[in-house]
Amino acid sequence: MLNVLKSKRMAKESKFKTEFQKEKEAKDLAIYKEFKKLTATPGASTGEVTKHLMLKYRLHSPSTIWGIRKRVEARLSAKEEE
Repeated sequence: MLNVLKSKRMAKESKFKTEFQKEKEAKDLAIYKEFKKLTATPGASTGEVTKHLMLKYRLHSPSTIWGIRKRVEARLSAKEEE
């Protein structure tokens, strides 16, 4: 919960971003969109979708996918509030 609040605050505060931040946000958004697309399929297992994304993006922990999803959700909701 604290990380989500921190992400919301950071999304509002930083208007100037480095190239690395821009690349990371783009990668995070791609992971988020693909997760949403794959889990929207009837009968899709979130665990298997997470494993697929971990292999595709060379991530080593399911919690990384979870963190990315929460970070992107916080960023998108902060944009909607504006």
